[in-house]
Amino acid sequence: MTSVEFLGESASLARPPAFNGAAYMYWKERMLIFLEACSLDILEAVIDGPYVPTIAGTGDSSIPKPRSDWVSNCKTAKEIWDTLQQTHEGTTDVKRTRINTLIHEYELFNMKKGESVNDMQTRFTHIVSNLNALGKVIDNE
Repeated sequence: MTSVEFLGESASLARPPAFNGAAYMYWKERMLIFLEACSLDILEAVIDGPYVPTIAGTGDSSIPKPRSDWVSNCKTAKEIWDTLQQTHEGTTDVKRTRINTLIHEYELFNMKKGESVNDMQTRFTHIVSNLNALGKVIDNE
């Protein structure tokens, strides 16, 4: 995966980060930052629910906002968030297994033969970032 494919488009407060099905952990962190920058109320609605997205109707009324097919069974922003999280992070058992695998990689980390320092740092940053995204914080020490 090249760095252009991984990073996608540049950051913007005017539109949320696009999700293309790859690099979910990276997208999730960017989306949380975007939602928090927009409003803590929006972030809380997505994380805690319930919130049914609506669009303005006639007068003071509002109508439910149409949903895309891939989240058509979700009725709230929280359900959409949970569906994405479950799909790309997996269950608690899967998450625990991923954390254990990444910790194993972290503990046995060393430079591979023929690997540049830049590639090694990228690989190390990837391991630490994924651990952080899964809730396992690695101290700088």
